[in-house]
Amino acid sequence: MYQGSNKSALLSQKLISEALLRLLEEKTFNDISVSDLCREAQVSRQTFYSLFGTKENVIMYELSHNCCFLPEEKDTSCHSAMFRSFCEGYSRYIVDKKHIISLLVRNDMIHFLYDVQYKSLMDCEYFISDVSDDSRVFIVDFIASGMNSIAKNYILTGAKADVAFLEKLMFSLYGGLYFKNYT
Repeated sequence: MYQGSNKSALLSQKLISEALLRLLEEKTFNDISVSDLCREAQVSRQTFYSLFGTKENVIMYELSHNCCFLPEEKDTSCHSAMFRSFCEGYSRYIVDKKHIISLLVRNDMIHFLYDVQYKSLMDCEYFISDVSDDSRVFIVDFIASGMNSIAKNYILTGAKADVAFLEKLMFSLYGGLYFKNYT
């Protein structure tokens, strides 16, 4: 996938990504051909293949550039001690991005959201930074998996829950509050 800074290439990436989202409104991902996508974006097949290579890479591009939840350094939700803020932020993200999450669920591609979230959280040097790298890999995987499942089920249940409900649910799940303590 193209990672450079050529303005023409960047514009073409954006056009292809937007075209795929438009086409997903009408067709399933599997029914969209590269020719359909190029025609909709008004780019050549050569441009498509040089920028993305596959339709799946277009989804990854869209998610990582326009639909990725990523805490910032100054955001207190980056630190494990402020996990409630993280839960609130991700809950707001789910509600705000429900359209694209719905497209992913409808096309059985929600796993792409996990891939992007996992990578972005691992790359965020401030997210859960107060644990060893050996533990961090598992913690971030667990969090990204849970985030992905909550986003998917939010859509599957009709996208009716509000941010406050999702935040409380996430915080309770990650905190283990639904498990009985039999010590």
